[in-house]
Amino acid sequence: MKCLPHQAEALGVCAYCGRAVCVQCLPAPPRRRLACSVECAAASERSEGALEMILQKSLQSVRASAFYCYLCGALSAGASVAAYYMLPSPFLIYFTAGCAVALIASGIWYSSIARKTKL
Repeated sequence: MKCLPHQAEALGVCAYCGRAVCVQCLPAPPRRRLACSVECAAASERSEGALEMILQKSLQSVRASAFYCYLCGALSAGASVAAYYMLPSPFLIYFTAGCAVALIASGIWYSSIARKTKL
């Protein structure tokens, strides 16, 4: 592949726009990603920053979901116990107990995702 402005053999392609980059096109300070210009390097850094922020917000969302599942599971378990003593309805007891088990299992699943996620 040839560099368009210099017609020299390209070392790689710009990570942002996809243009071929030769030795003469490389910016002076080396960067994490290959860029053909200062503008492309800045745009690539902004994109990486935005992606990092999205990942952090997603991790916060997973942690909040785990907490919510644990909380609702505990409330459902309490409702199941209360239904056992106050309302002798087997359907209500089994339904609230089943909801408690499902919610606590979901909380465990969300927690394992949050632990595996490294930022």
